[in-house]
Amino acid sequence: MQTDTTKTELQKAFEESGLKYHELAKRVGISKSYCYKIINWNLRVYYDVAVNISKVLGKETTILFKEQEKNFKQ
Repeated sequence: MQTDTTKTELQKAFEESGLKYHELAKRVGISKSYCYKIINWNLRVYYDVAVNISKVLGKETTILFKEQEKNFKQ
């Protein structure tokens, strides 16, 4: 995981949500492991999964996934 000074918008929004990895994963329809990797490892992510994560966290996809845009799979 990245240090506190270099947290991504996604990491910040996840922390602010108060959700646990398994709770977010269940709401989005992905595994807890995949959820953790998306948030902490800058993993490749399908656009529809990114949109669903953004909806659950109540933020804009383009803001949350700015750092990951190059990793979107369509």
